[in-house]
Amino acid sequence: MMIKFDYSQVPYNYGACAADNCPKSSTCLQHLALEHAPAKPAFLLTLSPAAIKNIKGDCKYYRPNIEIRYAKGFLNLIGSLKVNAAQTFRCRLISHFGRKNYYLARKGEWLIHPTEQQYIIKQAKELGLETNDYFDGYIDGYDW
Repeated sequence: MMIKFDYSQVPYNYGACAADNCPKSSTCLQHLALEHAPAKPAFLLTLSPAAIKNIKGDCKYYRPNIEIRYAKGFLNLIGSLKVNAAQTFRCRLISHFGRKNYYLARKGEWLIHPTEQQYIIKQAKELGLETNDYFDGYIDGYDW
């Protein structure tokens, strides 16, 4: 199911595409970003016309407008770990995400991409935690 395109969700300085003859333009996030762009800012980061002309075959810039399921927070997971395992888990995730992103993701203030969710689940399983749900919540959105 496609969600209604909301330009306010487009990341800052997200590249737009002005390829008018692209067969995938109706489902490409970069083309949709350009189509739904407001009057301000007046200038946007766009794929150059020369780059568009040089594209042969599949476009490496194509981003489908398909929803993915982001996770929000994993405080319950941490609470389920044994004390010594929780310390190891925290160190592994800080090493992977960085300190700031670890704490933002833990609290649910930084959305966790499905590939990153698999990494977190793998770390928890290696430390002996098997559960039905590893995250505090979920939200659907585009994979920018």
